[in-house]
Amino acid sequence: MTKAVHAIDLIARAHLPVRLGDVAEALGMPKSSAHRLLTELAAHDMLRRDDTGRFLLGPRLLSWGVAAELSYDLRGIAEPHMRQLSHASGESVNLHVIQADHRVCIAAIRGAENLFPPVSVGEALPLGIGASGKVLLAFCSEPLQDQVIASLSAAGGPAPTREQLRVIRTNRWATSIDEQRLGLSAGASVIIGPGGRALGALAIGGDVDRFPPDRLEDLRTAVVSSAQAISAQVTGRTG
Repeated sequence: MTKAVHAIDLIARAHLPVRLGDVAEALGMPKSSAHRLLTELAAHDMLRRDDTGRFLLGPRLLSWGVAAELSYDLRGIAEPHMRQLSHASGESVNLHVIQADHRVCIAAIRGAENLFPPVSVGEALPLGIGASGKVLLAFCSEPLQDQVIASLSAAGGPAPTREQLRVIRTNRWATSIDEQRLGLSAGASVIIGPGGRALGALAIGGDVDRFPPDRLEDLRTAVVSSAQAISAQVTGRTG
């Protein structure tokens, strides 16, 4: 992994196509080993080759860069709404974004009633499990939905059905009790960006004893409204 990171960083800093021999020399690797490494990175679209066989950054890094940029912008826009929602409810509020076939928490506001936020910033969790995981999966492509559902089912864990995802997508709201973690319940709504693409999930949650189904339902309007306000700000529709 370290060599791969160094190779990508080297090619990124070059700003020009880089020869295999130059990468091998810079990394202190035999040419054959460097070739295997770069070929594997190219197979995963993290690198690509030009007509002369030299290496450049690949399209997957471009998509990751766009996703990272959006996540930073999204976090800055969302945090004031998250603080307001947490203050009004006394509960913890989290923001999740999709990364490949997982979701990652990029912001968390601890509620007054919680000693710790239910999810830590930077924590990666599966799609399809938990309120945020389900609401994000509902807005994914059908092939990815099928892949996640099949993977969860094979692991013997809870897996949403396509019909459940359809309802979640329509309502822009999902709940979970004892799914992501035992003793934790949550509700989440989707944040929609330009082109109708799901940018993230806004979630509220805490101890299951304080979050029975009726409590989640009471908070539904506030969470959905906050997610819609963030969506409007992201897309510039403030009216």
